[in-house]
Amino acid sequence: MFLKRVRSEGLAHISYFLESDGEAAVIDPRRDVDDYLKLAKEKDARTVLVLETHRNEDYVSGALELANATGAAIYHGDQLEFGYGNSLQDGQEFRIGDLTIKAIHTPGHTYESHCYLVSDDRGPFLLFSGDTLFSGDVGRTDLAGPESVRDLSEKLYNSLHKRIIPLGPEIMVLPAHGAGSACGHAISEREMTTIGLELRDDHALSLKKLDFMMAKMGEGMEKPPYFTRMEALNLNGPIVFGTLPQPPPFTPKKVIEAQEGGALVLDVREPHNFAAAHVPRSLNVWLNGLPVYGGYAIPYGRPLIIVAERQEEVDIAVRYLIRIGYEDIVGHLGHGMESWIKGGNATSTIAASTVHDIRRRQLAGDEMLLIDLRDRRELDSGVIPGAMQMHLGDIIERSSELPADKEMVLFCGSGYRGGIAASMLRNSGIKNVRIMLGGLGSWKANGYPLEKFRSV
Repeated sequence: MFLKRVRSEGLAHISYFLESDGEAAVIDPRRDVDDYLKLAKEKDARTVLVLETHRNEDYVSGALELANATGAAIYHGDQLEFGYGNSLQDGQEFRIGDLTIKAIHTPGHTYESHCYLVSDDRGPFLLFSGDTLFSGDVGRTDLAGPESVRDLSEKLYNSLHKRIIPLGPEIMVLPAHGAGSACGHAISEREMTTIGLELRDDHALSLKKLDFMMAKMGEGMEKPPYFTRMEALNLNGPIVFGTLPQPPPFTPKKVIEAQEGGALVLDVREPHNFAAAHVPRSLNVWLNGLPVYGGYAIPYGRPLIIVAERQEEVDIAVRYLIRIGYEDIVGHLGHGMESWIKGGNATSTIAASTVHDIRRRQLAGDEMLLIDLRDRRELDSGVIPGAMQMHLGDIIERSSELPADKEMVLFCGSGYRGGIAASMLRNSGIKNVRIMLGGLGSWKANGYPLEKFRSV
């Protein structure tokens, strides 16, 4: 037997390649499937199964892409009417090589959620738990909407206590997400676990049924806006690329022409570089932030032109974008901002300051409003006195609440989301914005004042 985790950075998504005696199954594949194809080639194995634990919300499934490349059969729960693949029955078993994989219906995170129990000739030993059970946490139950959260919370409790825990403490648990995922509230850094370890360490498993349900119903996690699009793509089936898109280099003149035709310039450089000089009307989402925050900021349906410092960064950006459903990537600015500036083209800037400058201005009584872009989980670590809390995903919808007569200083934990929010606001016509470099992390490191967050 051979088992390999394939981790998608940023999304904290984990998929799995499982091989036995020349046959392989892939569990919850991502859209760019070359890693699975490479593993199959290395193991001289034929990929025969693609198993999905549920209709994923935070990335585009690679099931169709992988089936197109290998001929593998796709299976997922029959509680939704998927537009592709085959329906699972609770308890259905599959064979790959010397292993048996048994589907276990575990509703709760979603109605169609399934876990997969793997056995060899000595019995069961491994569970692919999807978003039902994580290390240190259990799946969220609110994504189907407020009308279903109570029912799904009860179902998740029953799935955990009647279907998973009875499998035994020695069963290894491999979840679909690690720490940082938007699919769990408090996922720990340990990505592999066992049922026994979770019984020892996972607070959610120690709760009585009513307490568990109340805790799940009261989590209050944000639902990123792009989740709805991911759900639709994963239900009906995304387009199949066959190979990764390779957007061609554009001259500055062609970038301008494409912008005039409705294309969006997406600048994936660090926010301090973007602030210093960028293509006018471009949007800044730094490269490593694309998987998590791209869906908050980048509109679907517009052709995209990437601005990056190196070709390798363009290639990475393409991977990240297709994983969250952006398919019309028409080009990239050849040689990046160097070609733009050397060609004598106009540039835009955004004001940026260190925390030292912001604190000095604060003490001097300057008219400005600090806007904290972090999510609810992050706010528990403290907030800057007087700062306004406005999640990145709400910044445009709530822009009417922003003052016209004050400069707005945007920040998050590290300062990077400030670049996203500042460029979004500038492109919507709001000009009096500034980025606080280093964000709350730098503010804390300098011992500047914080207070406890009080929800309203």
